[in-house]
Amino acid sequence: MTTHSYTVSLDQVRRYRLLRSGLIVPFATAEDAAAALVGVQAQILPAAGLALWNRTAGFTHTRYEELLFTDRTLVKLWGQRNTLHLYPSAEWPLVYAALAANQTWWGRTAEREDRLDAHDALVEQTAALLGERKIIGRNDLRRAGLDLNDEHLSPWGGLFADLVRRGYACHAGRAENEGRFAAREYWLPDLVWNPPDPDAANLSLLRRFVHTYGPVTVNDFMYWRGGYAEPARRWWGALQGELAAVAVEGVERFMLPADLDDLAHPPQDLGEAVHMLYRFEPLLLGHKEKGWIVAPEYHKRVFRIAGHIEGIVLDRGVAVATWRYERKARGLIIAVEPFAPLPAHVTAAIERQAVEIASFFDAPLLEISRR
Repeated sequence: MTTHSYTVSLDQVRRYRLLRSGLIVPFATAEDAAAALVGVQAQILPAAGLALWNRTAGFTHTRYEELLFTDRTLVKLWGQRNTLHLYPSAEWPLVYAALAANQTWWGRTAEREDRLDAHDALVEQTAALLGERKIIGRNDLRRAGLDLNDEHLSPWGGLFADLVRRGYACHAGRAENEGRFAAREYWLPDLVWNPPDPDAANLSLLRRFVHTYGPVTVNDFMYWRGGYAEPARRWWGALQGELAAVAVEGVERFMLPADLDDLAHPPQDLGEAVHMLYRFEPLLLGHKEKGWIVAPEYHKRVFRIAGHIEGIVLDRGVAVATWRYERKARGLIIAVEPFAPLPAHVTAAIERQAVEIASFFDAPLLEISRR
């Protein structure tokens, strides 16, 4: 680690994070965006699509579904924080290696109740069924004659979360309103399954996290990754000799030295674009402390109860409103809730981008409501 500390402004930090996450210079492909962001949270699948749309020129919802279910160059897995994410399919072995030691809630519960062996056996029986049928859902499990309870069939994951954690399965879309899961070898037959050493995998993800979300602290990394603190601190310690310290409003944070020039760049272009970032936006999940992007007085309007995170309108890298969309048979309705009266350039950008968001869904814009 360098012995001196660069001092940068919060606006320079905002500009750097927007630049690295594809909001100033878009990525060439959605796969590039997902890789740079180290996964896009996707329990609301259209929200992940909008995160990629914001970062990839000309991206459409039709193309999004092609990448997921036809080309299969994006894959949906339980990832960091044990939440659903999209990753480039080629990086599944890396993600698996980094996160396989993170026991699911169902596995931890079985371990506490001294029935982990029975749970593991049931996971392996389900994996065998998946190998035979290639794609299965919860109804298939109900009919399979396995010794199941309601938790095994939980809509939050159940046995399928363990299949994904062990590298057996990924999400395969819905059929007849049921979530389906596909065997890895069937879904991606050409994928070379070469998981690296878990420590090497976590160090690789940590470097990429610092590159995209920097400057950061070890607490940011632990918040973003989830899991136990001890291994996260160990990986951070292993990487610390490669990091450079910077001071941001009196707080020491860390960067990759190769990125210092971009961080030091004057932030004039920060105000050139307004962004409508949707729910569970990656920039809202990369740092434990949120004041850099959401002022403390508006925190509860963005970060809601039960872990819900609202979409935000970003101006100069700072949230100035929340927003949601509603899809009707005739088109899209977008509701915006400003924190304060919006400047004219923000209002104009919302009107323009609302049409573009509707176009992403191949739907007309019916209405923009402001509350």
